[in-house]
Amino acid sequence: MYDDGICYLGNNRYSATFSFEDTNYSNTQESSRYGIFEKYCEFLNAFDDTMLFQVHILTKQLSRTNIDLYIHAPEDASEDLKQCVDEYNQMLKNRMNGNNSYIQQKYITVTIQDNDHTGAAVRFDRIDNEIIQQLRLIGCATKRLNKLERLSFLREIYRPDDTTALSYQKMASTGVIDKDLIAPYSMNTDHDDYIKLGDYYTQTLFLAELPKDLSDELVKDITTIDDSILLTVNVLPQNPRESIDEVRTRLKHLEKEKEDNRSRQVKYGILIPEPPRDLKKAIDNTQAFLSDLETRNEKMFIANVLIHIRAKSLEELSFIADNINSKVYKSGYTLRPFTFAQEDGFNSVLPLGRNDTFIKRVFKTSSLASFIPFNVVEVVHTGGLFYGKNKLSNNIILMNRKLYNNAHGFYFGASGSGKSMGGKDEIWECYWRTNDDILIIDPDGEFTKLVELLGGQVIEVSNNSTTKFNPFDINEFYGGEDEPNPIPFKSDFIISLIEVTLNNSKGISDIARSIIDRCIRHIYRSYQEDPCEENVPTFMDFYEHLKKQNEKEAKDLVSALEIYVEGTLNIFAGKTNVDLNNRILCFNTKKLGKQLKIMGMTIIQDFCWNLISKNQALNKTTWLWNDEIHHSLKNPSTGDWLINSWKRGRKYGLIATGMTQEVRDVIRSEEAKALLSNSEFVMLFRQKNDMIGDIAQVMNLSDQQIHKLLTCEKGTGLFKAGNSIVEFNNIIEPGKLFDIFMTDVGKPHQAG
Repeated sequence: MYDDGICYLGNNRYSATFSFEDTNYSNTQESSRYGIFEKYCEFLNAFDDTMLFQVHILTKQLSRTNIDLYIHAPEDASEDLKQCVDEYNQMLKNRMNGNNSYIQQKYITVTIQDNDHTGAAVRFDRIDNEIIQQLRLIGCATKRLNKLERLSFLREIYRPDDTTALSYQKMASTGVIDKDLIAPYSMNTDHDDYIKLGDYYTQTLFLAELPKDLSDELVKDITTIDDSILLTVNVLPQNPRESIDEVRTRLKHLEKEKEDNRSRQVKYGILIPEPPRDLKKAIDNTQAFLSDLETRNEKMFIANVLIHIRAKSLEELSFIADNINSKVYKSGYTLRPFTFAQEDGFNSVLPLGRNDTFIKRVFKTSSLASFIPFNVVEVVHTGGLFYGKNKLSNNIILMNRKLYNNAHGFYFGASGSGKSMGGKDEIWECYWRTNDDILIIDPDGEFTKLVELLGGQVIEVSNNSTTKFNPFDINEFYGGEDEPNPIPFKSDFIISLIEVTLNNSKGISDIARSIIDRCIRHIYRSYQEDPCEENVPTFMDFYEHLKKQNEKEAKDLVSALEIYVEGTLNIFAGKTNVDLNNRILCFNTKKLGKQLKIMGMTIIQDFCWNLISKNQALNKTTWLWNDEIHHSLKNPSTGDWLINSWKRGRKYGLIATGMTQEVRDVIRSEEAKALLSNSEFVMLFRQKNDMIGDIAQVMNLSDQQIHKLLTCEKGTGLFKAGNSIVEFNNIIEPGKLFDIFMTDVGKPHQAG
């Protein structure tokens, strides 16, 4: 096994394995399924007769992965927090049905012949770019496995209980490499129809008889069984010209047999000779097969379908086999175990790229495509946050938004649909499963109970609040890592802040701008000489220096700003007294007076950016949740900040999330639409009839998906993950944590 994942099989044969994600097939309209089926046929036809390829679907228990779903409260946590953690873990356990939650992983292994590894590597690159990329056109993300990833896949079959991480450091320190890392602890092949691998009894089965009409439901029926299963379709493409010649030769033999049979019947005095029914059927089928090869986009393949199962006892092994048999029997298939050939079957089901079995059947492209590996999109990322269960497959949803190009997102949902509760659940998950900083803009005071439970700081922004923060706060990274001087960026912000505060629709004059900039450069001199917290100026410092300016425009600014510095609205005039070392900061603006709404939100946004830019320098991710985001989008200043944050946030380590009832609040302008187009995570809860049109247009929803959004219960809906849409169920069960998540006041407990 080479470091790039290419495996040498002997006799100049090399293989490589590619993983691919699922796409929505079973839950789409018939026209969409037909389109995916056609594209999959094109994918199969792209392989030529110099290759062997295998399609694998591995179903395995979540408990056999490195994913730890349960969260763990520290010893010094409050009793309330420990109780909430216990409730949450119990809910996770209930959703997983104990330890029997299963996930699926899908792969393709391709085998070629070449003189050396270098030549094979070049060819596999070409296969990736020319063939595997066709799966990406269907909507499946793909990845070629490297050595460690491929060894981990093989170890899942050889040594299933071993889930320790494989690493080159471990190989170097122990001297145990490659085969020794994955080989079973023992192996017994003395039995006719099973193999003993370590503590497990294993068996490889094959589809022996196939019905005339193949169903595209078979693979889904088998792989949705809750047991550890590896299904492999071994495929050997045939040369198109040689295939046609071979079928023509076969047809000639059948026609000759028909003529010989007719002659025998005439010889025995049969007046109207008829060929046997089976012979006539064979001739008709062969003629139809030849016609498909000659006139339609069909190729010929030699293939088989193998299924590998395992259990701790022979009785359990037999039970699993019977369970699968019941699934295939209803579709007209027959499933049998290899007898006296279990080792050949085992080697052929593995993702090594070899087919040693004697079971081979002839397929044309459309028949082979009936074993289509797609079902519904599954999202199970190591290190991901828990978003409930996939309603169609019943598998858990673990999504890591950091894996997507644009990790920003939105929550849309009608009042009472579970939107706010879903957002709080994500914050809860983020707190426990990451070390990232969390910022929350909370116009209605809905997040206070959760933030206080987690030990975060709630900053009440109001006229009577004792909590203060300074719009002149700055750090050396404020303008970005590439900008050595942050002062011009702060000057630009203060000028915009004053424009917004004075509510001057025409802006302020150029002279006033120059005066403001002059004052800012002066009051930041001490900070530039010694950039420490003590030398950060305040609004009061700015105001005092502004008083010293002689221009009329300066006098006008002093008079206009007096109420915000020395008057009754002076809540932003002093030093910040917020604990910046707290992981969770929640800005509660519910009691902020009308006159300070825009000014306050503008300062909060800048305060957030100050932390975001600082965290970027520390290589730390910052999450920002903005509830009722439509309030900020309605104002040009705060709306522009959001649009710029969504555009620039990725390189600053920002993951921003907006929450609102109506999608039309986000698509009212081309600039605002950019927020949605730069978001690869969108949670859609129940929608109103008058809103569904906007959602359907923006998200390109099918009629079936639209119906689901109009009728789904609280805590369920659809979510967009990258280019895929998944139906989810994330109903929070009643309890103490539910009460903390709960938004509606005075309503009885109801899961949501």
